[in-house]
Amino acid sequence: MSLKDGFTVPLALRNWIENDTSCPAKTIPGLFRHVVSLHGSRPYVGRRVGKRFEFKTYSQIHDEVLCFASNLVELGLEKEERIANYCNNRPEWPVVDIGTGYIGCVHVPMYPTLSQSEMAYIVKGSQARIVVVPDSDHLGRVLNVAEECFHLRHVVCIEEFDRNSLKVPEGVRLWSWESFLQAGRETLKKNHRQIEEMYNNVRPDDVFSFVYTSGTTGDPKGAMLMHGNFVSQAVPLAKSVVQAQPTDYQLSFLPLSHVFERIVHYVLMSVGAAIGFSKSIATVTSDMVILKPNIVPSVPRLFEKVFAKAVEQSAGGFRNKVFQQAIKIGRQYREAKARGKISIFLKAQHALYDKLVYSKIREKVGGNVRHFVSGGAPLRRDVAEFFFDVGLSILEGYGLTETCPVLAVNCAGREKIGTVGEIPEYAEVKIADDGEIIARGTSIMLGYYGMPEATREAIDEDGWFHTGDIGELDEDGYLTITDRKKEILVLSNGKNVAPQPIELALCGDLFIAQAVVVGNNCGYVAGIIVPNFEKLEKWAQEQNLEYTDRDALVKLPQVVSLYKNIVRHVCEPLSNYEKLRKIHILNRELSQERGEITPTLKVKRRIIDSHLKDEIAAMFVGDSKLTQNDG
Repeated sequence: MSLKDGFTVPLALRNWIENDTSCPAKTIPGLFRHVVSLHGSRPYVGRRVGKRFEFKTYSQIHDEVLCFASNLVELGLEKEERIANYCNNRPEWPVVDIGTGYIGCVHVPMYPTLSQSEMAYIVKGSQARIVVVPDSDHLGRVLNVAEECFHLRHVVCIEEFDRNSLKVPEGVRLWSWESFLQAGRETLKKNHRQIEEMYNNVRPDDVFSFVYTSGTTGDPKGAMLMHGNFVSQAVPLAKSVVQAQPTDYQLSFLPLSHVFERIVHYVLMSVGAAIGFSKSIATVTSDMVILKPNIVPSVPRLFEKVFAKAVEQSAGGFRNKVFQQAIKIGRQYREAKARGKISIFLKAQHALYDKLVYSKIREKVGGNVRHFVSGGAPLRRDVAEFFFDVGLSILEGYGLTETCPVLAVNCAGREKIGTVGEIPEYAEVKIADDGEIIARGTSIMLGYYGMPEATREAIDEDGWFHTGDIGELDEDGYLTITDRKKEILVLSNGKNVAPQPIELALCGDLFIAQAVVVGNNCGYVAGIIVPNFEKLEKWAQEQNLEYTDRDALVKLPQVVSLYKNIVRHVCEPLSNYEKLRKIHILNRELSQERGEITPTLKVKRRIIDSHLKDEIAAMFVGDSKLTQNDG
């Protein structure tokens, strides 16, 4: 029984397979092989070692891909069987990815930050035969649940581990990364013909990957993404959006298990560019200085931190005046450039501030960034404008796991700040009568694995995928996202409140790190406020405030008053029914470890409602004056 049985390949993808002549290959392994034939000696993927990045070439990775695929054949894996990947970004990741797809197997990437139970849910649900892990910690988690993962037969660990300290269940074979590749290397000649036959039998409409959704609105579902879903995007996006070149370098720090980072990887790979992996989010700033990347995909949180740091470092006296004037001139220059008319005086002013201010900021991100790419969550307009004003382009886009992912994106040279961009050539997007964004095209998934009913709920009879997002298309065809359909708060007076724009506005204040607006079925809206503790603690020290811990800090009258005033100021332009009547200042950050946010920092409202139910309930007791509830 094929994975495609009972599901319908999108009409647009079928037409692309039959008629498109622009792509040199229509599967990921085929595209990779094409790039190897052109750019085999060029650097492909690398990691930082000391104060430099060390890369493997496209040809070197291709050799490892063949060894990986050869051992899969030797172990008896057949087309459509699943290989799960529990690893962080590293050069071995694309070996697993492409090697799995090379013989028609299905790659199931998982966030390395997933808990043991979350990982087990995916390994069991996908019926994975093999799991690849990065280290002994992740290896232990997999072995702990191996007996309940009935299809699991092999576990491959990339880094060194102590075999004698591990209890390996009967029927499960444990491999080191080197031993797995070596076994493939030794059988490659014998298996070469079978590998080529399996490679040639991989079709663009075959399932290439199960990518599990982040679970913001329910349990994660395995979106079945086909080779053609990825390739039909990667090749045109490389040309139309980032204008990628073989000489480009990308810094990669978002998890490749997220489809946003993964499609950017394929975009760069499709032209033979190089991709450097950060060791961790903590090293990103220094990695940019060392690698000097041209393209950097990120979630908005990084941009917000750069913006906040620049504002903070310029605070006070003459330096602040120079900074503010520089931003003012940068904006005037950008607007004049858009009109096609820049005065000589403005050019001179811009050149001066470029030397004094803009260039210094660009140097802190490596000095060579041509484009940042933003996705995964909404980007604040003031942050986007700041980056453009200092000469750094942010190409904001939009999409979902199920759309693989890009449904809209700002193209280089045609950016429109405040939107998520234009609809690419491979997609068709329209706004339904209720405001929901719906889409068709070559990038739409085949369906959810093992969930035909959920698939029918997501994709209607005419092939339109229902995103669950509310949005608008302007007269130029640019898309704006206003909120999540399922997250719209309906008050007891019948008013509808979109929480996301309010949360974005609140997070625009430097004292607020995270915010969650609540109040569904209630008479008013309230807010959970997570302080920027670094900023707040510094302020408390300046005010000579005494406290023992963060719980005591957020309950201090001076702190409560500070946040009440911030919320009042932010909510001033809003309609009365949108203004927060009560707040709860949380004594900790929302965390991925608690399951409250996704790896791309999107809020899981269902989890937060559960974890903070007492705090939320307390905000809807008594009157509706703006107050802090101490729980």
